[in-house]
Amino acid sequence: MAEATLGPLALKRWPHRRGDPLLPFDAADRYLLKQLEEHRRGPSTLVVNDQCGALWLTAAASGPTWSAGDDWLCWRAAVANAEENGRPAPDDAWLWPWQPPPATPDQVLLRLPKAISLLEAQLAWLADCLPAGTPVWLAGMDKHLPAQLVPLLEHWLGNGRAGLGWKKARLFTAEAPGAALRDAPEPVRVAVPERGWTLRAGPGVFGRRHLDIGARFLLDHLPTDVSGDVADLGCGNGVLGLSLAADNPAARVTFCDVSCLAVESARANVADHDRQPQRHHFHLGNGLEGVDKHFDLILLNPPFHRGHAVDDRVALGLFRQAARRLVPGGELRVVANQHLGYQRPLGKLFPRVETVARNAKFVIFRCVKGGH
Repeated sequence: MAEATLGPLALKRWPHRRGDPLLPFDAADRYLLKQLEEHRRGPSTLVVNDQCGALWLTAAASGPTWSAGDDWLCWRAAVANAEENGRPAPDDAWLWPWQPPPATPDQVLLRLPKAISLLEAQLAWLADCLPAGTPVWLAGMDKHLPAQLVPLLEHWLGNGRAGLGWKKARLFTAEAPGAALRDAPEPVRVAVPERGWTLRAGPGVFGRRHLDIGARFLLDHLPTDVSGDVADLGCGNGVLGLSLAADNPAARVTFCDVSCLAVESARANVADHDRQPQRHHFHLGNGLEGVDKHFDLILLNPPFHRGHAVDDRVALGLFRQAARRLVPGGELRVVANQHLGYQRPLGKLFPRVETVARNAKFVIFRCVKGGH
């Protein structure tokens, strides 16, 4: 498993995977910590979008530190790394989206997120909750920097400056205006015309601007006459589970995602569009881990990225979870890009793997668990 040292800390990604090529921090994290060491305004720090606890654990060694983020895996990595380094767990210091810090931070370290929509929402949140003049330091790797970042900072914070590059990372600096300059971005509305729905999608939620084409293909091939427990695994805004529930009133759907904002988007859409919303459940976590039930059907449109990096290990891990959590005779229905070649790993986990449909880009598999 990939392990790296940062000062006195030995850090790992979570979940631990043997041979994981991704490290728990990079030069952007180091640049932020360098800035903190050289320009700290005071002891307390707010960290935003920490990957595995490197920023939070380092800053916490010098004063009160809160870590804000949307990703459950980032929270879990911070907890695991705190435990393995003999540090207090960050439970009380972790802030889910839009939860204000319990005290005023002296400075903010913000690692640039992948989604511009999430960055905009976070900047609006910081403008609203920080005192005027609080320094906000942002960093990202050069190859992943969003275009026009300084104008974006000026739009939401009223100011912003680009710093020098360092080890293929770049630092940006700004100061909080002391009050929100603009209203926070509204959730985007995603049309599902065949249902007559307009679904909400919070900042950073997958398929935010338009319905993902893989999900749209799977929507045309959802099973009918379904009853019992169903999981919408990696639910995003919940369109797959919500559509299945609309056609199968005896089904009970558990909407699962690693993103807090995705789970809340799905919860809002179920409340808006399902006639029996109380039959459904919502789970924030690493796939099906921590869900105390087995399923008759699991729907999955798996990711093949971890952050910016292409990585099929996320999907393969979800396949293994599904194989363990289906009842005998239960079905995993998964849509995937054809070039990913998922039929082979699925065939190792399920005795029956059938192709339901394919088009020029995608294939839908029906995978049935044995023992029935």
